[in-house]
Amino acid sequence: MNGTVAVARYTLLELSRRRILLVFFLVGAGGIVLLGIFLKIANTLTTGGSGSQSLNGATSLDPAQMSQLLEAVFVTYLLGALGIFALLIAFAIGMTTIYHDLESGTAVSLFSKPISRLAYTIGKISAAVAALVLVVGVLGIEALLAMLLFGGGLESALTAEVLAVVANTVVVMLIVLALSTWMNNIIAAVVAFIYYDVVSSLVVTIHNLTHQGVIDNGFLRAVFDVLYWVVPHQLTSSATGDIARTEIQLTGGTAADASQALATIPPASGAGDILWWALVVLVFSSLVYLAVRRRQV
Repeated sequence: MNGTVAVARYTLLELSRRRILLVFFLVGAGGIVLLGIFLKIANTLTTGGSGSQSLNGATSLDPAQMSQLLEAVFVTYLLGALGIFALLIAFAIGMTTIYHDLESGTAVSLFSKPISRLAYTIGKISAAVAALVLVVGVLGIEALLAMLLFGGGLESALTAEVLAVVANTVVVMLIVLALSTWMNNIIAAVVAFIYYDVVSSLVVTIHNLTHQGVIDNGFLRAVFDVLYWVVPHQLTSSATGDIARTEIQLTGGTAADASQALATIPPASGAGDILWWALVVLVFSSLVYLAVRRRQV
């Protein structure tokens, strides 16, 4: 236990010195603030602070409704931005946490002390996950505060999306950690990207299309039902659906419009998906340990 804590503490200290993480954080934080201020100014100029605003010449929105609509737009952009920055941070942490120890010879020094490879692995993974949760969590908190510019209302949607983003990027980071133990960290990042963001995403997309009836082929549906539970797939929150409902309600859409729009949006992940995510995390954590254990240093 002492060895695990020492490795985790040392790793967090090392990660805090990585300038690339600071750059990603500052760019993300600055982008959130600028986006919120831009949309707030646009709202003020559009409504003049009072009166109503005509939308597409049909629906008239009062200032409160316009603020809600802009909040929905703000959160929509945030969903994409948080996903991108969290992924970049996960790659940055995964590419450096173990790889730099192996390349610099620090691992040799650590293993010569009474620190087992299991304690080393647990410490590294714990510190990496803590760093990822901290950075993405702070960006999420900043986004929640920025939403106060528009009165709030979609906080739960954004919170759910932040949790889903963190969960998904933890898997990516573990894949990179395992691969970077055996190969160059840049190559490891490329392989992880192809596997998780291309192959797995393609499998999940085709699986969803077969279940939505877009692809009406029983054989393909059976094949991708199996593949869906073989590859890691991203958890989804209810955020996209919540935003769509808000926009449809504010723009005067009918129940039929809402039903048609929501039919194309993947539902929030259920208990089965979450349990599968936990199993995937356990499997890839074990692969990180296996890679560290078999690596000759």
